[in-house]
Amino acid sequence: MTRIDFYQLDPERHRYDQVVCQLCQKAYDGNQLILLLTRDGQQSQHLDQKLWTFRDDSFLPHDTEETPGLITPILIQDAPDPAGNRQLLINLSAEVPAYFAQFERVIELVTDDNKQQARQHYSFYKERGYPLNHVNL
Repeated sequence: MTRIDFYQLDPERHRYDQVVCQLCQKAYDGNQLILLLTRDGQQSQHLDQKLWTFRDDSFLPHDTEETPGLITPILIQDAPDPAGNRQLLINLSAEVPAYFAQFERVIELVTDDNKQQARQHYSFYKERGYPLNHVNL
């Protein structure tokens, strides 16, 4: 069963995009394939840039579309498309995608700006009996 983790960000200590990059780095280091589902093209473009520059001493292979015959470790998309076999979904979108259960794990970030949305997502998963974890960062 898919494990759902909610990460509560402290706005004084964490930048949203920095946390996303750190989560991607940790998952990539653990040999997990990641779908980074964003809310729109602008956020996809921002995170695409951020993944290139967030650390001077690392490289996170990523792309915004899958290339036939090549598996991109971190796939950034703003249109729900469950292509590929990936272990981790980092859901930054406003909706819970219908295909979330195909992942071993889903991460939802909670900020001051999206608390109501996060509550709706939490209720959605809880009503369906998924194991929920809450982490204060």
